[in-house]
Amino acid sequence: MLQDLFDEDREDGDFSYQFPSSTTSKSIIEKPISPRNETDLCGLQNQGATCYLNALIQTLLFTPDFREPLFSLTAKDLNLLSNPNDSSQTSSSGSTLKVRKIIVELQKLFAEMLLLNQQACSSIRLTDSFGWQSNETIDHQDVHELNRLLFDAIQKSLQGTKQSNLIRSCYEGSTINYTQCKQCQKIFKRIEDYQDLPLVVQDSPNLHTSLANMFTYREQLTGDNQYRCSSCDNRLCDADKWAKISKLPPILTLPLQRFIYDIKTGNRLKKTTRYEFPFDIDLKEFCEDSVIDTNYELFAVVIHKGTCYSGHYYGYIKDVDHIGTWIRPPPPPSSAAKSSNKQKPSNTNSNNNRNATKNDSTETDEEISKKIELIKTILLSCDDWFTIDDLLKTYRENTTVPWSRTRNSNGTFTKFLRNHPDIFHIDDKRVRLVEQMDIDENEINQMDYESSQIDKTDINSQENEHWFCFDDSNVTCVTQQHIQRHYGLSDCAYMLFYRLKNNRNNNESTMDCSNTLYSVSQWLIEEISEKNKILEEKREIYEKHQNQLSVIIYPSEWFEVIDNCRLNLNSNNQVLFPDQYGEHKFDKRTKTN
Repeated sequence: MLQDLFDEDREDGDFSYQFPSSTTSKSIIEKPISPRNETDLCGLQNQGATCYLNALIQTLLFTPDFREPLFSLTAKDLNLLSNPNDSSQTSSSGSTLKVRKIIVELQKLFAEMLLLNQQACSSIRLTDSFGWQSNETIDHQDVHELNRLLFDAIQKSLQGTKQSNLIRSCYEGSTINYTQCKQCQKIFKRIEDYQDLPLVVQDSPNLHTSLANMFTYREQLTGDNQYRCSSCDNRLCDADKWAKISKLPPILTLPLQRFIYDIKTGNRLKKTTRYEFPFDIDLKEFCEDSVIDTNYELFAVVIHKGTCYSGHYYGYIKDVDHIGTWIRPPPPPSSAAKSSNKQKPSNTNSNNNRNATKNDSTETDEEISKKIELIKTILLSCDDWFTIDDLLKTYRENTTVPWSRTRNSNGTFTKFLRNHPDIFHIDDKRVRLVEQMDIDENEINQMDYESSQIDKTDINSQENEHWFCFDDSNVTCVTQQHIQRHYGLSDCAYMLFYRLKNNRNNNESTMDCSNTLYSVSQWLIEEISEKNKILEEKREIYEKHQNQLSVIIYPSEWFEVIDNCRLNLNSNNQVLFPDQYGEHKFDKRTKTN
């Protein structure tokens, strides 16, 4: 074993003396979790497939409308009558009270994220309180459902408390669906409540268009889609159908429907087309006249990176309470710098590859062209990357000739793709059409141009808008320009959170940010204060251990030279170390002469 490599208590050779133990064979001390970085904000550890949950939890924490009422619940409200760590308590009447574990763990996690001096916290206790295990993976096209499930779990746990309507008061609004029969002209109304408004991305260039399609344009119910009017003896009649927002919540949640199902190919696809969204929006034209407050500001964006089969979530969040320390970051790199290192394959290389394929192949050019066209058709059905394995699987489903039958002439499927670099762009185990890459490059160039046109006054006005990127354990400072680069492409916005502008917390927070306790309950403050002390002690021990140098000084008379080449310890002279000899420990951080 490696720890025995320098063990001096060995039987080989003449060197039989057992030296005093020293830090040259240091005992292993586990490195403690790092403290917070310069942002003074805390990330969340990824348990495995919990990146979206992490982004959502961070959004909840930075929503004062949710965080402050949550912290207003006392230990008594949560049935914590004695020990906060007990799962059940007994009331004065002797009856057993069930602790509201979800809210307790959410309060604990929020308090740690605000006060615990470490780079990232663990959400395991919270997910355990939900009864959700990290091995229960969630399909990337279905994580929007996780948002609703989380809110439902919190809502149920709050029942019977003074904050029983917290989710509804923060996130719930309502719409009115109108249907007007053209025969009798009677208008029928149906009110529906919502906690989010899913928006169609396909064929919509921006947020305004999607909202207009939902709440401005009238749908004609004619032909096979006629309306059965109760006022016309349940006859089928032509009708107009439209909707309006009748109530807006303080926090408006807008999921973007980027994951769709392609009936032609039978595949799930991710729409990565450009979709713009504003940082400020007035929703007046989409609302009933009775709705007064309609001005909203963007304060959180959840980003999805990858495909509908695999990927990663992270979030951009606006620190409306200035909890963290924001330092203006450098602007995002332009595509010019990135593309300067990218060289498109030359026609010469392409022709050489084609000739090589042709010479080694018994297939005709027409047969090879048919293969290429089929693969191109499959790739064009998707706006995003295809994994090579998924592409081969889809290819098999659309042809009667297995690829294995042509392997002798074409090589492997991957080799065939690589032999046509002017058509197929391969990145590791993913593939995309070169023409699609060109479209993406044009979108990036458009984003770069828009960023370059931003007025300096706009930049100065952003100094008070502190945006941060929360990517699991990592927290960094960003600007609006970083967010605008996610209108499309693989790393694109998946969910938008808007906040009512004239809300009481927007202009002047009710929370005194100079008080870093953030209205956290006293029992939580004491618990985290103790954790911080333990963390500080562990870090000091670790640093001392890492910087400790041990030197053992032996008297020269203890040694003798044998055969003019070997140094041997004279066992006859082995006595206790004299003064000034023996083991001496030094701290590398301390300057010595």
